Amino acid sequence: MSMSEKSVHSSLHQIEQQLADKNPALLQAFRLYHELDQVAYEMGLIGMDDSLANKTSWSPIITVIGEPSSGKNEFINQYLEGSSALANSDNIGAQFSVLTHRNSESSMILPGTAVDGDPRFPFFHISDRLEQLEKGEGRNINIYLDLKTSNSPKLQDKTIITAPGFSLHDHQEGITLLRNHASDLSDLVFIFFDANQFTIDDFKVTLPAFLKHAANSHNPSKFIYIITENNAQASAETIANWKHQLTKLGLQAGQFISLSSDSDSTPQESLEQRLSNIDIESAYRILSTLEEHITDFEEVIIYEVKKGIILWKERTHFTLTLLLSFIALTLVAGEIQFGLVAMLLDPFIASTGLFILLISLVPFHLSSSKFHAKFIIKNLEKRQNELGLTENLPALFEQNLTFWRMILPTTTPVAWTKEVQETLGMLLTRAKGLVQSLNNSFNTQSTSSITSGETFLNL
Repeated sequence: MSMSEKSVHSSLHQIEQQLADKNPALLQAFRLYHELDQVAYEMGLIGMDDSLANKTSWSPIITVIGEPSSGKNEFINQYLEGSSALANSDNIGAQFSVLTHRNSESSMILPGTAVDGDPRFPFFHISDRLEQLEKGEGRNINIYLDLKTSNSPKLQDKTIITAPGFSLHDHQEGITLLRNHASDLSDLVFIFFDANQFTIDDFKVTLPAFLKHAANSHNPSKFIYIITENNAQASAETIANWKHQLTKLGLQAGQFISLSSDSDSTPQESLEQRLSNIDIESAYRILSTLEEHITDFEEVIIYEVKKGIILWKERTHFTLTLLLSFIALTLVAGEIQFGLVAMLLDPFIASTGLFILLISLVPFHLSSSKFHAKFIIKNLEKRQNELGLTENLPALFEQNLTFWRMILPTTTPVAWTKEVQETLGMLLTRAKGLVQSLNNSFNTQSTSSITSGETFLNL
């Protein structure tokens, strides 16, 4: 086993041990991922050192987005109750920070490579996706990302991600990728706006795409838009104006809150309630993600590869048709000039000519298939990046580049067998059953044990 495989298996074993003490339903979900990994490996979609369990976070994640003056740092420091958590100033080097627990009085700051190479963190192998955006960009991971530790008890079973606001930055495409990725994995996303220093016009280039992404989320209600200001008297007017402007830019769902230095406790109570229930939201998110990963095999992975196979066949057949049309036109021209049709009526000449034509067309068809396959593979690599998949779509497609698959008109991917479909159907049924188990586990917990210990100070 390679060092990479050992690292992944060790991390997965740690997750399994944590879930054994935390929630039986989530432990069963984790074990279902083991079976799903086996299916994906046999289909050639992942390697031995990969696991689809790494596509989700097994503990709650909170993403906090905002400009330096928006109040996001104050929000985080208050939540962590003054522990050695977050510098009072925003990042100078990295744009994103992953805040995690470390039982030490001294905090640590590690480069982005520490996060990118560890499956326990939400940006595992994000450099690969940066590389797909632009060649060489994956090497700039430390410009985008770092890891910060804190001894705050609030981080013992949670991860906080800080993300930049919506002002234009260098490496904007990569920042958008990481911000969307963090939002997808998170159970709560807080988006801070400074009403005193910024107007909605400052973000018209970058914000609409994020709002569209949020609207397409499976849980749009997890996005909480927070307007911070100094004057509580103007709160109602300010929040109405920002909400109106954001709606014009594409806001469709989410919670809206206004915070000020002298506001009452109602907004903080609303935030506290959402944070106190984050374990519940995280658990249901994990099960929902498991179901999505299972259904993605047919609805996304097989769909995309099958679409590629169909396009590949169409292009190859079109090329063959062009060749046959050229041969037919040549015969017509030969008949006009030399009377070839009369010659072809001779049985020996006709059979010889047909034999030569067939043995010439087969290698031509194979060469043409391989030529067009190269373009399909590039298209699938692009689609894999666009969809944010870790499953290797080109590898699944390449399994179809065999002699008989090139000759015959079949378009179903070779690995998509009845046995695989039945296995996935069984896994989906078991995954759906875990929701009921999760309902039962939360119903047996007291309300106080779910909602204890989360308070805020006024911003």
